[in-house]
Amino acid sequence: MISTRHHWCRWHILKNAKDKLGPIYSKRKTFKRAFNTLVIDVICIAEFETEWARLITMYRLKKNKFLKRLYMHRKKWAKPCFMGTFCAGMTSTQRSESANHMLKRFIQRAAPMHLFVTKFNELQVDRGDQEGKEAHVTKMVRICLLQL
Repeated sequence: MISTRHHWCRWHILKNAKDKLGPIYSKRKTFKRAFNTLVIDVICIAEFETEWARLITMYRLKKNKFLKRLYMHRKKWAKPCFMGTFCAGMTSTQRSESANHMLKRFIQRAAPMHLFVTKFNELQVDRGDQEGKEAHVTKMVRICLLQL
């Protein structure tokens, strides 16, 4: 019997965090860094649980509705909760939204063509670096799963 699971898009998780958490996310760089690391990099359940609790306590966010809901549904988005599940990939909408978001980080809307090309090349280098990091995370996942 084939079964499927719906996972939440990491891009949406981070975008919603920025929108729902407001100043604590946008003005507290230490929170943003810790939250992003939790969402993107943590691959072991014990580490995820420890870091989540530390983040909630440190920033006094126990009553935050967005974070309560996010934690309640962690099996839909937190890497450690679905490491053994095959994920076929993104939808075209997710790819488009993600690409638009990345481009906006590197290129101003009114940029001339020569600047667009330069900045687009920077984006490609950045994405290559990110792929290298993801390959490393994949290796670490294997090690983590072997320890279970």
